[in-house]
Amino acid sequence: MHKVFEVELASENGCTQLTLPAAPYAMLDALEKLRLEDGEAPRWEILRINTANGITPYLDHESGSLFELNALCQQLALLDEGQLAIVEGLAAMGCEKVLQPIPMPQLIDMAYSTDCCHLVEEATNDYTLGRFCAENGFVPEADDLSDEAFEQLDFAKIGREFRQNEGGVLTSGGYVQKHDELRQVCDTLNLVPQKPDYAILVATASGCEVKLPVPLGEPLGDEPVLCVDCAAPALTGLSGAMATLDMLAHRLTYLTVDGEMPKYKALLEATGCDDIRWALALADGLNQYSFSPNLLEPEDAAMDQERTQDQQTGMELM
Repeated sequence: MHKVFEVELASENGCTQLTLPAAPYAMLDALEKLRLEDGEAPRWEILRINTANGITPYLDHESGSLFELNALCQQLALLDEGQLAIVEGLAAMGCEKVLQPIPMPQLIDMAYSTDCCHLVEEATNDYTLGRFCAENGFVPEADDLSDEAFEQLDFAKIGREFRQNEGGVLTSGGYVQKHDELRQVCDTLNLVPQKPDYAILVATASGCEVKLPVPLGEPLGDEPVLCVDCAAPALTGLSGAMATLDMLAHRLTYLTVDGEMPKYKALLEATGCDDIRWALALADGLNQYSFSPNLLEPEDAAMDQERTQDQQTGMELM
């Protein structure tokens, strides 16, 4: 699944960046970093557009939620260029004559409704649309013309009239004509992020996904796999042997139960861990490190160190 947007998230208490669509643990981790107040919704801003550029002008930044945006990106990431052009066309039809935001639920329905439209990829303006129509039997008057007479046709006028009569639109990816109603999908989706029933989700070379850990005693080989979602999101994207990742998944399960996961995630970030075996060693040696979650900035650490030194000095004087 390719990436659609890079976004910056902000709250009253923090900010972070996230790639969309986000896997479940990546989304939960981002929300944790924001330290949202009760009832507060994360604010989002697009920093980079990786795909679906033609749809971006229609995004509702005011009332569209992060969870809706992620659901939209999850579907956009599955579409090819032609299908993305159709979503752009549907959005343009929804805005009539002026570019304006479209409610996010409606955009989600559009992203799931690419089969309700025809797409003529070679028609990117009225002239090419008119020529396509004339060459493919949509203009009966042009059927019996000689080649010379055919070339004298006003293709731009033909295309413009055809587009206006059919209610279609021209997009960066071709001409889009709607022939059926949108599918009503958004209301059936569960947009609120849920904690997954795995510690690590891996993908095999054949594209199969496997949830880890597996029950103890179940045999696992050394097949190389890719981590696609993880309770410690810093490890997402790393590769390793299936058995090694399963061992790590068992460790992460224990760390979650013991409340040590925040400490482990902070350690991964501090060390820049980029190897699964290293990550397993850090999990096994976690008790060798101290963790002060209230020290968020270097200045906080310096002040804490100064207070510790003052306390030690005071004890020595006593």
